[in-house]
Amino acid sequence: ATLPLLVAALARARAGFGFALGHAYGWNTLGAVAGVASAEVWLIGAFGIAGSAWAAGLLSVAAATIALARPTRLAESQSSPAPATAWPATAPASRSDGLLSHVRAWPLLASAFLSGATLLALEVVWFRFLTMFVLSTTLAASLMLAVVLASIALGGLSASFWLRKNPQAELHVPAAAFAAGVAVAASYAGFQALTEGTQIAAWHRTLWLASVLTLPASLLSGVLFTLVGAALQRAVIVETRAAGWLALANTAGGMCGPLVSAFVLLPALGMERASFALAAAYVAIGGLALGGLSSWRAHVRSPAFVVSGAALAVALASFPFGLMRDVYFARITRPYAADGSEIVATREGPSESIILMQQKWMDEPVYSRLVTNGFSMSGTAVPALRYMRYFVYWPMMLHQGPVKRVLVVCYGVGVTAGAALDLPSVESIDIAEISGDIVRMSDVVYPMKHPLRDPRVRLHIEDGRQFLHRTSERFDLITGEPPPPRTPGAVNIYTREYFQLIHDRLADGGITTYWLPIGRPDPGTDVSTIIRAFCDTFGDCSLWNATPFDLMLVGSRRAAGPVSEDEFVRPWQVPALRARLSEVGLELPQQIGATFLGDSAYLRQLAGDAPPLVDNHPQRLRPVPGRPSLSDPRYGVDPAVTQMYEAVIDPARARQAFAASPFIRRLWPERVIDATLLYFDHQRMLNRVFWEGGRPLRQIEDLHWLLTETPLRTLPLWMLGSDAVKARIAAGRDDGTGAPLFVRGLTALVTRDYPGAASAFAHAEHRGLRGEPIRPLRVYALCLAGQVDAARQLAPVVQPQADDERHFWEWLGRTCLKSEEARSLGARLSNASRAPSSRASRGTSCEFRAFSPAEPAY
Repeated sequence: ATLPLLVAALARARAGFGFALGHAYGWNTLGAVAGVASAEVWLIGAFGIAGSAWAAGLLSVAAATIALARPTRLAESQSSPAPATAWPATAPASRSDGLLSHVRAWPLLASAFLSGATLLALEVVWFRFLTMFVLSTTLAASLMLAVVLASIALGGLSASFWLRKNPQAELHVPAAAFAAGVAVAASYAGFQALTEGTQIAAWHRTLWLASVLTLPASLLSGVLFTLVGAALQRAVIVETRAAGWLALANTAGGMCGPLVSAFVLLPALGMERASFALAAAYVAIGGLALGGLSSWRAHVRSPAFVVSGAALAVALASFPFGLMRDVYFARITRPYAADGSEIVATREGPSESIILMQQKWMDEPVYSRLVTNGFSMSGTAVPALRYMRYFVYWPMMLHQGPVKRVLVVCYGVGVTAGAALDLPSVESIDIAEISGDIVRMSDVVYPMKHPLRDPRVRLHIEDGRQFLHRTSERFDLITGEPPPPRTPGAVNIYTREYFQLIHDRLADGGITTYWLPIGRPDPGTDVSTIIRAFCDTFGDCSLWNATPFDLMLVGSRRAAGPVSEDEFVRPWQVPALRARLSEVGLELPQQIGATFLGDSAYLRQLAGDAPPLVDNHPQRLRPVPGRPSLSDPRYGVDPAVTQMYEAVIDPARARQAFAASPFIRRLWPERVIDATLLYFDHQRMLNRVFWEGGRPLRQIEDLHWLLTETPLRTLPLWMLGSDAVKARIAAGRDDGTGAPLFVRGLTALVTRDYPGAASAFAHAEHRGLRGEPIRPLRVYALCLAGQVDAARQLAPVVQPQADDERHFWEWLGRTCLKSEEARSLGARLSNASRAPSSRASRGTSCEFRAFSPAEPAY
């Protein structure tokens, strides 16, 4: 109601309806820009959601106060006659029939409705498209919205000045509509040439990307709104009626557009074809507007109409179909394709665009990666498998009694749900996933053994938090695969209120495990606020190292202990479950405790003075200068931030904390506590592998110690650059190259079949395999097999150039190759070596003290 009244008053005071409409619309929309920016940058952070709402209410009161302060002048302006215009005389609408009786009003209102629907539908498509290239945060969403609003405002203001200069400018409504259609198509086609990069966090680059895609069409939309309003007022005469019906039609269209876009166009057509359809909609918008103009036949022959119409026809005829598949999808997945991963499936739904990538070897999938709106959300690579299975395996050992009822919030690629199905004791698994498209994509990930087809699973396509509100059930374990905290909409599944919901839905003794992403400087997250919120809810909170970048918070509802030693080690006595544990590097019970980082006292110290993350203050996730956190954007730049991260995951510190923790003594079997202390050194090696990848030549001291002093197989296999999936593929396939033989050799090495390893490496070399550390590992396997003379014959006679290789041969010359020549080679390489000092010399011989990995031992 405000806009029609204000426009009517301004129309009398400021010489013309069109000028007044454009000015009021433009300044009102610029005010919306200011509101979006101030709320995101200042208000929500300073006053919270509720305080920002009060601030918005006070601003509305202020606007009313300003209007009340000048009623006399407005009344005078309304009583004065309207200025003369250059428009042709038009008969007023019938008093009885009003607007509805005027034949030319209907096409104009339909045009206003359709233009509002089209622009808001485009906004949904645009934002979906842009989130593939920028880091999806509330700031990025606010910047994109601000660009659209500012462009509309500029269009309205431009049109107002145009109408003041040329009172018949509204006759160009069809041309403005056609130009907007051209802008939609041109912006989509030109985006690749005018922009670069993916996962962009910088605000100015986000503004540029948003401007390239949305500014031209949004600006023309502002022009179109104002011109349609001027044409409508010419038909209806009464300013308040014209402005009121215009606002109603355009806003009604704006309400319908996003719904049609999200639930019809995107799922049915995808972003590319939806963009084409919406660009084509401007043909109808222009045609309807033409029908509302007087003497429309003359307008059809005008140069503006002909040129803009022809341009739109050319733009639609030459629309770059295939650009999304061939260029844009390839661009956003380029960071994930370095290892040879390829796109195997895409899906566009109401809430996200999903790309499934797979790394394949010999036509067998090695791992899958789920890319949602341009960001890698989940996957089945070794690090992801380890931390997501750990969400279930840890509670399995510490829960008093069997875990029977499980709730998984957010399905991801089903790793956590699959881990829950590994537990023989589980009777039911409820999965709450908001996106049906995420669930349907898992059909590609699991063509055979699909977690959702297990009869114990109940799938709920709904918001996880709302499911917790709604359900009255109690669970032994609540876990999940949530999106990153700063993803728009995700903050509310990291707040204290959400954790309280989890606590209230746990059965007595129930356990929850929750993901804490760290070491991610872009865009940066103050995870200390999450830790504080979690520990405010769970008094026995603790922190565990699933991977150095994926920590795990654990809390319970009055969990008791300690569990018996038999219960703790029982999973390793179930062959199928033991194999699943071993795949993620949990080969012995002692390795569970070695992932410990701290109990509740340590976490409260770690959180420091950070306030808890709560629903009313979502901006607390943003890093605060001067208060380091574990996912701070200053990591690697600010020594305090880097030292904090390194101290938290330091196994030496964690070992001392584990031995002294009352929490551990309350839950852990006593003998397991003592046996675990030795395995913190294994955790140091595991951290290194996750940081550096498998680098056997660089990590030879650790590798040799693991092979000769422990029964472990998985960790050495990771150090060698392989894993259980590659080993399985190599065992069953052979493409005629040396690669399968090389991987078989790695598997033989970790199973302590040293002659078999040396033989496999030799055959791989004979097949011409290059680019792998094949010769060094062949010599090393011969040494371990006791064939030192054969190893000496294969040792290099010239100094290697690579640092890692020089380091390896220097170490091997000191330990396994005992000849005078080998010792000389070792001495020469030692003098030239620039290996880091952290490479402690482990082991002085190549003897292997036999272990049986068949049984866990303390």
